[in-house]
Amino acid sequence: MKQKKIFAVIMAGGRGTRFWPASTKLRPKQFMDLLGGGTMLQKTAGRFAGISGPENILVITGSDHKTIASNQLPLLSKRNLLLEPVGRNTAACIGWAAETLKRRGFGESVMVVAASDHRIEPLNGFEKTIRNAIKLAEKGYLCTIGITPDNPATGYGYIQTGEVIQPGKKIKSFREKPDSATAVEYLKSGDYLWNSGMFIWRVDSFLEEFKKYMPELYNDIQKLPDTTSPSMEDYSALESQSIDYGIMEKTDKAVVVPALFQWSDIGDWPGARGAGVSKGESLVINSENTLVFDETGRLTVIIGLDNVSVVSTDKAILVMSDSNSQKIKEIVTSLEQSRPDLV
Repeated sequence: MKQKKIFAVIMAGGRGTRFWPASTKLRPKQFMDLLGGGTMLQKTAGRFAGISGPENILVITGSDHKTIASNQLPLLSKRNLLLEPVGRNTAACIGWAAETLKRRGFGESVMVVAASDHRIEPLNGFEKTIRNAIKLAEKGYLCTIGITPDNPATGYGYIQTGEVIQPGKKIKSFREKPDSATAVEYLKSGDYLWNSGMFIWRVDSFLEEFKKYMPELYNDIQKLPDTTSPSMEDYSALESQSIDYGIMEKTDKAVVVPALFQWSDIGDWPGARGAGVSKGESLVINSENTLVFDETGRLTVIIGLDNVSVVSTDKAILVMSDSNSQKIKEIVTSLEQSRPDLV
């Protein structure tokens, strides 16, 4: 067995369709510079420099994005770029990453799993939180990071906390995105945290629970060839399920560590506005809660409109009210048939 290490596993798959027209098949949002100072992927990798070091970062992304991922992370080893020929949800990609580390002799090491599209600051708070979680992971727990809610948000999943296990708490239950009234009750109780979708555990501890609760997927991953680029035939046969539903909601080893940092899941344009995303020159008059993201160099003027996003690229312009942000996926699906050059 090789020495124990800390590995960062960054999930950088997905189409980012809710960020159309700026996000496209060739450049999904994880490869975009939304916040300034680097792309979402580059910022995520940079956060792990003091935790795992660049040599122990693994990135899981789509086969089509091999070149852009390599270009954006030139220090990333080729053997640490895992390429999915098709997306099969989080259980499959995390399970594959864990099996890859085990095959390389790092079964006793800790893996920290993070999405590539979260806004997190400050860095020292992030590092301290991860190190707190590693303390519990070393004891065999499956850890996630919980965000202390500051408003009754309905766009996040929630974690109900239980018994204290320093420096975290056991997880009583996972709750789906609530309605407004339920979210208010969660906030009042003080027993709920937002689910950040970050995970910390020892490779062997995770694989043991993986085998217990998702035996079919576990066995299928065991059968994958020892490669960083499995075939479409092999990978598409894997079960498509989330890690939360498949394992975390069932295991009795789930714990949560409160975040010592500010966090936002930049999932759509209204969420991006809340995270401070903007680009280009704009003039906004008698309007509130607006976002301008312009890649053309033109001036964008908004007069008398509230809760809107205006996104301009060289191929398309999107003008959208916040209440319709979930309909972008429908637009993209339609354009894939009629105007595939735009998506």
